[in-house]
Amino acid sequence: MDTENQEFQHLRSKNSDQEEYPEMNKGNPEELDLNSLHMKEEAFHEDEAPSGENDLTEMDKLQKQLDQYKGLAEQLQKQAEENHQQLLRAHADLENVRRRARKEKEDALKFAVVPLLESLLPVLDNFERALEAADQNNDFRGLQEGVEMVYRQFLNVLSQAGLTMIEAEGKPFDPHQHNAVMQVESDQHEPGIVVEELQTGYRYQDRVIRPSMVKVSS
Repeated sequence: MDTENQEFQHLRSKNSDQEEYPEMNKGNPEELDLNSLHMKEEAFHEDEAPSGENDLTEMDKLQKQLDQYKGLAEQLQKQAEENHQQLLRAHADLENVRRRARKEKEDALKFAVVPLLESLLPVLDNFERALEAADQNNDFRGLQEGVEMVYRQFLNVLSQAGLTMIEAEGKPFDPHQHNAVMQVESDQHEPGIVVEELQTGYRYQDRVIRPSMVKVSS
């Protein structure tokens, strides 16, 4: 009776193990374990493959962006160099313009009197002719007339240049235009009137360049 119970328990235990571990019903248990390990390793590698591909894709994107930024940086550097060269050329051109302007201004001031001198040359020519004629003919009357003619011509040239004589005699004394060197009593003039001009005064445009030297009634 006890032997039958033991066999029954053994069969029950074996059936229970087969139900719980059905893979043990097939082949060698060691071979099953190796197959299971290979399957798990392949599944592990299959799980890793997509992650590696994603990492490679991200690296490609970053490298592409880096190349784009390098190209943009090179373009900006080239543009900056071109702008710098243009600035240097513009500065050089401006300096040349300033230099020419200074030179023209200096020349204008230096040779401003040339037109006046050119106008005075005929006056000198007439002086020479008058003196030569007087020397040859001993005609003092002709010399006087020649000098008067040259004098009038000379005044005309100065007048065209903007120089005019200041009227003085018979005018009220003006300290801005007259230089009184003497006061005299006069029955013919009221006090403060210029009675005589000793030296002619001149005005250029609106500026007095030499006041008239006068006598003034007291």
